[in-house]
Amino acid sequence: MRDVSVQGKTRIKALLQIESGEILKSYFLSFYAKAIKRRLTPTYFIWRANGFNAPSPQFIKVKVLKRNGIANGSWVETGTYLGNTTKYLARNFPQSQVISLEPDKRIYTFTSHRLEKFKNIKFINGSSELEFDNVLSKLRGPVNFWLDGHFSGDITFKGDLYSPVIKELEVIEKHLSRLEKVCVLVDDVRDFNDDPTSGYPSRSYLVDWANKNNLIWQIEQDIFIAKSKD
Repeated sequence: MRDVSVQGKTRIKALLQIESGEILKSYFLSFYAKAIKRRLTPTYFIWRANGFNAPSPQFIKVKVLKRNGIANGSWVETGTYLGNTTKYLARNFPQSQVISLEPDKRIYTFTSHRLEKFKNIKFINGSSELEFDNVLSKLRGPVNFWLDGHFSGDITFKGDLYSPVIKELEVIEKHLSRLEKVCVLVDDVRDFNDDPTSGYPSRSYLVDWANKNNLIWQIEQDIFIAKSKD
């Protein structure tokens, strides 16, 4: 084999580095294109790096709702925020009414305008503390509840407490006998640490509530799920 000069070796090495860089660049561009298509946001990579521990990314949480929700049941959501979950529910449960309560007037106006094409969504500008009982009194048949109306920074609404979940569960319990079936999904179970100043009860409170009302329960992806028995 013919000897390669030092200069030639340097040029070959540089060429290989460039080609390698282009290959890596192409690989990462392809990877991120697929990630965007699959909605793998930075939250996903943080979640994965943390061993898939809470909090879960949005696209994972909504799949939990779809899998556990009663197919022909209405949906009541507390805390509309930007309406991403509201939109998902309206699309994936097209025969169901989706009722979303949002206390903040600015968010309510923005989101109701953003999702105005979805005729199965009803937006209510009010807190669950004030409006929840009235909403439930008008419902019949099976109902799904997505309880996510807590303060989580940014522009999310904060009432007297960070979370009104105890009041919401009390109202649901009041109306249970009228409803055919229920599926109650409570977000951010990791925050349920029995802190009366925040409004978050203990996780055992959720379990006791489900047992008292003859509901089967489980926890999946940081969501507490309590459902009527078949």
